[in-house]
Amino acid sequence: MRPNSAEILQGVQGSLMTYILPEVQGDFARTELMLINVLLGIATRDLDIAAQILVDDNAALRGLAREVAKVLKDAPRDGTDDMVELLENHAGTSDPSVRISDLSATNDALRDTISRAAVALTGATESPHVELRARIIARLREELQRLPHNLLGPRADG
Repeated sequence: MRPNSAEILQGVQGSLMTYILPEVQGDFARTELMLINVLLGIATRDLDIAAQILVDDNAALRGLAREVAKVLKDAPRDGTDDMVELLENHAGTSDPSVRISDLSATNDALRDTISRAAVALTGATESPHVELRARIIARLREELQRLPHNLLGPRADG
């Protein structure tokens, strides 16, 4: 489909810089327009890579779910039977489509299940359980660090 979303945003950026910016007189308004241009550039880049990032994240989380399910089956902990079934169900799925909303919903469900598995492994002293919990936490931390930060900083009201 032409133009795609990224190309449309690039066209808007070009129009803003070519036709609108020269007409804007005030320094504040020019600065704001240039900030908008930067944000459009970020949105354009994110549109291009968002689906691939989610597909990769979902595959990694499914692999982790598969590993956790196997370890819990081989060395069960109290109350983890339902968790094993849930992990196996998630590990055996595939992405329903490449729509960002579908990929995001799947990612949320996978992260939720993996997070609950980490909680189920809390207090474990056996080597495979401790190692897996650490890997789960590292994976979730990695995803969290990729989240966008508010350009305006933290809210004043908390």
